[in-house]
Amino acid sequence: MAGQRKTLGSLVTSAPPAPPAPSLSSPDRTDRPDRAAAPPSTEASARPAASGDMTMRSWYMPKASAERLAALVDDVHFATRLPKHLIMGAVVNVVDRHRAEVEAEARAAGGAA
Repeated sequence: MAGQRKTLGSLVTSAPPAPPAPSLSSPDRTDRPDRAAAPPSTEASARPAASGDMTMRSWYMPKASAERLAALVDDVHFATRLPKHLIMGAVVNVVDRHRAEVEAEARAAGGAA
C-alpha cells in the first residue's frame, strides 16, 4: 500500500496503534499515561488548580548553566518529592534574598567591575 492514500473509513477500521515505548528522559513525570501516578499526599494534592496562575518563561542562557539548574531542581525534587513548580518558586526566593551576590557575579562574568 505504499504511496496510497488512506481514507477516513480505512483509518476507522484499522487497528489502534501500539502504545509508545516508555521514555527514560523524565522519570519524575507523573502526568504521562505510561508513568505511575504520584501518591495523593504529594504531587497530586500540591498541583495548582487550572486557574491560569501558572506561566512559562524562557531565556537564553549558557547550556552548562541550564543543565546545572535542571540538575539542581531534579535533585531537590527527588530529595523532597515536592512538585518542581514549588522548587522553582523557592529558587527564585533564594535568588531574591541574595540579589547583591547575583548582581556582582553577573557583573564579573560580563567584565564590568
